[in-house]
Amino acid sequence: MKLKKIIISIFILLFSPLIARDINITNAYLKYTNGSNSAIYLTISNVSNKDIKLIQSISDVANRVELYDMQKSEYGKKMVPVAEIPIPKKKSVTLSPQGFHIMVFGIKSQLKLKEMIPLRLVFSDGSEIEIKIPVESSSPNAIQNSNPPFTKDSNSKPPTSTEDEMKDHQFTNGDGNEEEDHSNHDEHGNGDHHSHHRADMIGPAGIMNPHIHEKGKWMIDYRYMGMKMWGLQSGTKGLSDLGTLYFPYTDPTVAMPTGSLITSSPIGTTIPTLSQNKYNYMSVPTDMVMEMNMASVMTSISDRWMIMFMVPVVKNRMTMLSSNFDRAPMSSAGIGDVSVSAAYRLIKTDHQNFFTGMGISMPTGSIDERDNMPMMGKQKVPYNMLPGTGTYNLLPQLSYNGQYDRFSWGVLSQANLRMGKNDNNYKFGNRYEISSWISYLLFDSMSFSFRVAKQRWLNLQGLDATLDPKMDPQNDPYRQGGMRSDWFVGLNFLVTKGMLSGIRFGFEYGRPFHQNLNGPQLATRELFNVFASYSF
Repeated sequence: MKLKKIIISIFILLFSPLIARDINITNAYLKYTNGSNSAIYLTISNVSNKDIKLIQSISDVANRVELYDMQKSEYGKKMVPVAEIPIPKKKSVTLSPQGFHIMVFGIKSQLKLKEMIPLRLVFSDGSEIEIKIPVESSSPNAIQNSNPPFTKDSNSKPPTSTEDEMKDHQFTNGDGNEEEDHSNHDEHGNGDHHSHHRADMIGPAGIMNPHIHEKGKWMIDYRYMGMKMWGLQSGTKGLSDLGTLYFPYTDPTVAMPTGSLITSSPIGTTIPTLSQNKYNYMSVPTDMVMEMNMASVMTSISDRWMIMFMVPVVKNRMTMLSSNFDRAPMSSAGIGDVSVSAAYRLIKTDHQNFFTGMGISMPTGSIDERDNMPMMGKQKVPYNMLPGTGTYNLLPQLSYNGQYDRFSWGVLSQANLRMGKNDNNYKFGNRYEISSWISYLLFDSMSFSFRVAKQRWLNLQGLDATLDPKMDPQNDPYRQGGMRSDWFVGLNFLVTKGMLSGIRFGFEYGRPFHQNLNGPQLATRELFNVFASYSF
């Protein structure tokens, strides 16, 4: 019995090269890209009478070469790694963008069109085929070299008549779309694989548009948002600083009796005549810079859910003008309201996503910051300079984004809804915002964006008894609301090579084109947004 096993083993070793000659490789090429990842497509023909499997692919052109498949999920097709690719007997399998394919990760040097790269294919029967395949931007539609196993210099073998017959009943794993580009696949593969190596995968710098990573993958993100404001405005009209100081205002909440009486009242009683209480402001703001630095961590817990934790740091600086013509700086800074949020992907297609989300911010920011004020000494800063809100706030959002060829676009609608009054007996007004943008991919590593945003914020409800509304219009809870429309231009970048590969960063510059304020309020003039992020 042992002798029989030995003879069978020797037979297999001697004749296994003949088995490999029953495997033919045609139409093989590496998809050209200037990025670090790409894909290999080819057709494997099995003219033997037994099923085999492709179990490994090897090439020194990249750090990793792996087998993948496009599999259906509830949100469309998803790229997943596989251990083997079955090749049925008397059949051909075409490795295509829509089915089985070979991914190469970490290309070692810049690819050149038409250059030949080595590829070794290992099959489940122990045989191997070594060939050289071209770098092409599309299928060469030419029969490639087919070699016996374990050799590098074998002569090419033309297809057999059996191969020609098999073309009439070819088995193809895919949807027939041979032109989809897999060169931008993320190394781990998921429902967003087509965009992971594009600079526009993340929205413009001024928004945090939800997106799904591979389950268990993390992203750290830093954002800077700055706003410059100068010039007082009420409604859509500008106001002068001195005019605002010396123009008399009336308090709608207070009416004082004049002392005059109406003696000819038809009801036979005297009624005091009332007039509103007039006053002049003691100081007004002339300019202000508002800055927010936000650090966030986010991860995907499934193909549908993303969660995020964010910590903001707020810094505000303002110049005040008093009625005696003194100018004085005022500032405040501190941790803002920390938030936790989750996004849920409702719809996923090859080119579009629709998300809904909900978050909550916690009252971690101070509502009692103090600084020197003109003629008043150290006082509590106005409402709009406080780092926090003092309340728990709901953060609902809806988001849609799409991508086709070099264009991407999106719409994000979100709100900040205040829940109850804070310890100082007031709550900030709700805020509502909608943003829409379009981006164009200039290169895989850089995209240009144009965005339009509109937001509305309401007056305060209640008031802080320590803030005198007659001293400064910023202390008046009835002069805090307004609406504004802005335009932005921006650039996003993706580092594709070197030690910093995978880091994304970008910036936006914007200006309002319309604002209507329940003033006197400082009008917004310029906006700056910057971001940097890294996934791991």
